[in-house]
Amino acid sequence: MSTRTNVRQPIEERELDLALREAELNRRESALRRAEEARADEEVATPGVRVSALESELEARIRSAEARERELERTVGAVETQRDRLDAVRAEYESRREALMERTQEVEAERDRLRTEQARLVTASMELDDRERAAAALEQTVAAPPQKPKPSDADWWAKQLGAPLEAA
Repeated sequence: MSTRTNVRQPIEERELDLALREAELNRRESALRRAEEARADEEVATPGVRVSALESELEARIRSAEARERELERTVGAVETQRDRLDAVRAEYESRREALMERTQEVEAERDRLRTEQARLVTASMELDDRERAAAALEQTVAAPPQKPKPSDADWWAKQLGAPLEAA
């Protein structure tokens, strides 16, 4: 909202300047008219050259004021055109922003789906490794011949002496 205020502020300042200029022109024009009327009242007797000079000066000033009015109207039209273009650009920006937000949500959903799939694959890989280890351990127990229990020391001496040990 601050950019809109910043954009409008120079426009509003310019419009204010133009309005002030217009008011100044109107004030000058009315002063000229009053002076013209006062001179016309004083010079009722000699309406010739002096009245026509004042009229031509007044007409020149009126033309100048009209030219300034046209310039003001063109400026106001240009400001309105700029506002319209600004609104169009703002609308395009907003639509692009919304499209990017939608695409971001789609990409995040796809990323989450891929992370879930990767976690599932890692879990399956770990289960497969556990099964392979269990199968290898089973093969070792099946392939290895049963080991005889290791004889104790008393059995060994009994074999060596040939008879069970008796207390002497």
